[in-house]
Amino acid sequence: MKKFVLAFFILLNLNTFAQIQENMLMERFFMNAFNPAYVGSEGKTISVITRTAWSGIADAPRTNYLYYSGAPKKNLSFGLSVISNKVFIDTRSQYTLDASYRLKLNGNYFLNLGIKAGLASKNTDLNGLDRITVEDNPFISATEQGSYPVFGLGFLIQGDKFFFSLGTPSFINPEKYINDATFIQNQNPILYLVTGTDIDFGFFDSSLKPYLSVKFVPKTTNQINVGANYNYNDIFELGGGYKTTDYIYIMALLKLKIGIDVGYATDFGIGNNASVPRSGYELFAKYRF
Repeated sequence: MKKFVLAFFILLNLNTFAQIQENMLMERFFMNAFNPAYVGSEGKTISVITRTAWSGIADAPRTNYLYYSGAPKKNLSFGLSVISNKVFIDTRSQYTLDASYRLKLNGNYFLNLGIKAGLASKNTDLNGLDRITVEDNPFISATEQGSYPVFGLGFLIQGDKFFFSLGTPSFINPEKYINDATFIQNQNPILYLVTGTDIDFGFFDSSLKPYLSVKFVPKTTNQINVGANYNYNDIFELGGGYKTTDYIYIMALLKLKIGIDVGYATDFGIGNNASVPRSGYELFAKYRF
């Protein structure tokens, strides 16, 4: 199985033309991973998320994410995001400060404009490679670590029953800041679109929350995620969806009166185009101050 992960790692470095970012299942609950305009839209919160793909496979992809969002003051909100992606011997981390400004639109709609700035780093543990030869491999860089700046933008339109989010975590290509092209590759910005609504059933204090997210990935196929959750009294949500990477997923979210939200999601690869048919999972916790 380690040979499979190694082959995937080399393939990733050969074909990656876009920034390595999250691949989370419950992305609409913590959109400031990729859109700084989300900061302050829910008030003061702190959240932690862990995502494991290909459950049961050693050195499989893992994402850990922490974010803090401050409450708006004079329409201005600040936040902090830390995200780490690990695949085999490759670890990429991002540390950013986020800021958003809130504008009142017609009716009950608001427009949030956000910026994200910080630092990203990549570390490769070459000693973790189980190599059968000491000869140089042109596809494996001799560089082990490097860092580069991050600067992202986004906006969020938010109403009582509808939201529309569009943003990028960074439009800076790290290739300009790291000399070793085989280490970082040419990474073009990814654009994230997330939108959804809330449709009242008119009974049992319940509603349906359909949503759509699109990850616009340069020089490769865009990724689409479509799903819906059943919401009961804004206390419990249960739902799922389908991703065009040939994965289906189910999720559950519980909102406690003490201000804590906890969620769980799991996905399953289906069809011939799924990278791995094995399942993965995601755990999510948020505290609302």
